[in-house]
Amino acid sequence: MFDPDKCQRCGTCLSRCLYVDYDKDRAKSEIEALIAGKEAPILSACITCFACNEYCPNQARPFDLILARQEEFNSLGISPDVISENEAQYAVTTDVRVPEKAKRMVSACVFHRSDPGLFEGKLFEGLPLLKARHFFCYILFHHLGAGSVTHRHAQTFVDNLAATGAEEIILVHDDCYSMLVDVAPSYGIKVPFRPVHVVEYLRDYLKENHGSLSRLGIRVAYQRPCASRFSPGKEGAIDEIFELIGVERVKREYDRDNCLCCSLALQLLAPDRARALREKNLGDAEKAGAQYLCYLCPMCRRGLEADARERGIGGYHIIELARMSLGEIRKV
Repeated sequence: MFDPDKCQRCGTCLSRCLYVDYDKDRAKSEIEALIAGKEAPILSACITCFACNEYCPNQARPFDLILARQEEFNSLGISPDVISENEAQYAVTTDVRVPEKAKRMVSACVFHRSDPGLFEGKLFEGLPLLKARHFFCYILFHHLGAGSVTHRHAQTFVDNLAATGAEEIILVHDDCYSMLVDVAPSYGIKVPFRPVHVVEYLRDYLKENHGSLSRLGIRVAYQRPCASRFSPGKEGAIDEIFELIGVERVKREYDRDNCLCCSLALQLLAPDRARALREKNLGDAEKAGAQYLCYLCPMCRRGLEADARERGIGGYHIIELARMSLGEIRKV
């Protein structure tokens, strides 16, 4: 939740935004307007990438303020019926089903059917797989300017995972991990188990099986998901994975905390703007000499894959690259 006592009205959050051209003075004035409960142009210009929370030097959480005002003024112009329909899509009426008791489990969110290859092979062998709508985190609704929906379901999401009895849960979806280590705690919700991001798990697995790895010798542009703005500390683990499997993370303008959104959420609101954003992102990857995009979020892949292919740039999820190095799937 936004903390006005931590906000120093410095303007850093919006002056660093990659999607508007604000100087510090304009950034300050718009933040002050939002704090006062007024509308401001940033509400409709915002593409909900969460970056301003990462940029804030005082952890005041300015995106949370923007999100609240977006919903209050319906700044993104999304019909309440559309929000309700999307919320209903993930509703469940049954109890949580636990595959088997285990201290450590893997949560697939809703990607076990759309992206089954992420859960095949030896990487997660012997670990029960939690899947389907019971384990959907609702961060999607942050992208729709409907933060109250995320808030409404946050406790249930945590409770459903806790009901498994696991002491440690590996999160394959970046959004789910971000919900557990940042968003839910910001609501005052306690998480009674240890969330582990899949890249932390992959890094440790690859280290333990170092003798079985082959170096891939490829150059990738890493597509950092918007949700990583909530948990930037895992960048080091990603770099370690690339080093272990012989992948070069090309140096480009739009990477790390200067990364660009994949444009998938923006596609719903402003297709032309989304197309221009993809061109900017992929043009940067191409200029940097990337042969492939490396994805962490399956939804980013959906947003960029077709346009990347037209440029001759392939793409792999980071789990697929790990499996490739382990010899489980064909090398590029």
